[in-house]
Amino acid sequence: MSVIEEVFFLPPMAVARLGGSDTPLASFTWVEDPSTHGAGNTVIEPAITLQVLPEGPIRASIPGTIQFRDGDLLRPVAPFFELWAKVKGEAEPQRLTAKLLTDSGGSLDKVTYTVTAANHKAARRTGDDACAFTAQVRSRGDDHVRKPLLASSQGTQPLVPSNRPIPLGQFQVIQPQVGESFGVNLDQLRVRFTPATGEVYGPPNLPESRDNGRRHPVVKAANQFLNRRSSWLQYNGTDPAVDDPQPSDTYDGASRTSLGVVDDTCDAVIEVLVQAGQARLQASARVFSGPPDFAPDRRPFMSLADDLIDRDPPSVEPAEELADLLRRMADLFQRVFETVSLANVDAMRASAIDGQPRGPRVDLPRTDSSSMTPADRPYYRDEDAIPRSSRLARVPFHDTGKQKHEDLADADDLALFLRENAEFVQRLIRPPYGTVGELDTIAAANPPKDAGRRDPRIVRDTLHDMRMPPYMRDSDATAMSLTRRQYNLLMRLVAALQVTPGAAPGSEPLPTLTNAHVTKVLERRKKAKTRNPT
Repeated sequence: MSVIEEVFFLPPMAVARLGGSDTPLASFTWVEDPSTHGAGNTVIEPAITLQVLPEGPIRASIPGTIQFRDGDLLRPVAPFFELWAKVKGEAEPQRLTAKLLTDSGGSLDKVTYTVTAANHKAARRTGDDACAFTAQVRSRGDDHVRKPLLASSQGTQPLVPSNRPIPLGQFQVIQPQVGESFGVNLDQLRVRFTPATGEVYGPPNLPESRDNGRRHPVVKAANQFLNRRSSWLQYNGTDPAVDDPQPSDTYDGASRTSLGVVDDTCDAVIEVLVQAGQARLQASARVFSGPPDFAPDRRPFMSLADDLIDRDPPSVEPAEELADLLRRMADLFQRVFETVSLANVDAMRASAIDGQPRGPRVDLPRTDSSSMTPADRPYYRDEDAIPRSSRLARVPFHDTGKQKHEDLADADDLALFLRENAEFVQRLIRPPYGTVGELDTIAAANPPKDAGRRDPRIVRDTLHDMRMPPYMRDSDATAMSLTRRQYNLLMRLVAALQVTPGAAPGSEPLPTLTNAHVTKVLERRKKAKTRNPT
């Protein structure tokens, strides 16, 4: 008999996206545009997609196209979570199938899932747990009916009454079946989380909002049932007695005075208890439910994976060839270009520098209205200033940023730029905040500008300026940077590309992405298509 020693979910973490359609979004992956005029742009390509049939089993297919809407309703992103097992005597993890479970002395009715979903945004601001709303459901492994996650509040003045809960989505245990389709083992134990539809809720008798002279309700009448006596309706972000935590996306208006409105986003924890023979094994996964992605073919320059790696980076970066390091950084700069192509730099700049003090350091960029102007040299290198907005160029800062980053999205052009502009790049890239171990016990009054890190205790280090990425907010509303790992790898590449003093001309050519490297990339993409669909 097989002996299961450990179980775990893959993926251990996923992002769900709200949508009002009953049909979830199909799976897709990012690839480079293969057309002649694609110029390396990122496009999406359909991938293996799992469809849940009415009885609970799944069917695998590859759609011909990706459809994001059904009429006016967006299709939600509803991730699957698969169970895997470590089996005694086996070196590699195994898919936890119904057959392996039976062979290990277990059964589906001895598998129990518990899902807890909650929205704590209002509670975080007010400090009142009665402003949080939570839902919890349990389901056995042989129960394949969808379970709604209906959330309500607890406490003296609960924000969401128990008799009018807010739906935070649905949870379903998928029915295993013998067989395989498109490389997907249909007998594997898996579950699915489907997020909510993207509704907002508020108290009764909310005032209407005005937009260009038109009136429209802040919250539709059917969703106006929250408790008017809840402390969330009394919250005011300008009150000195509250911390007013960031980010500020839970406000109902520029006044920072709460109207008592909440949405149906949530975080959820999925837990499982597997009884197999004498073993009682547990595992958990987490899912974050957020708004739709309105630019699915544009990649952010900092992903969730980048952020997690930066929290626990390798003690020593593995050795890699210069061409491989260039390819890694070229991908980063492609993502930077894709981010810039979506960013209204003009509006971000105006918002970031509004109310900022003029930086006391003359060796750092300007932090006031002269930021990213000829007065900001040597960080600003162009002879002419970026023009004012006009009818033909409404967002000139955005247009300029997109133009400058377009060439850097090509690996060969990037290598040449980094070789010829090393000092400028080292100056223009904003350093990340240092780790606790990297910072002095007492913050330096005047740290060197080439320290390679910032100190969050120093006000000037938190201010927005034109260093890259410019005018973007970090999670605490201070100036954003690359992750420490991205920054260090980029600086390593800049140093590696420099010509050794006294070297013969042409003896140290720039690395290029040769056909062999392109072949490796294509092979990796082919393997990526076999990954588990979500």
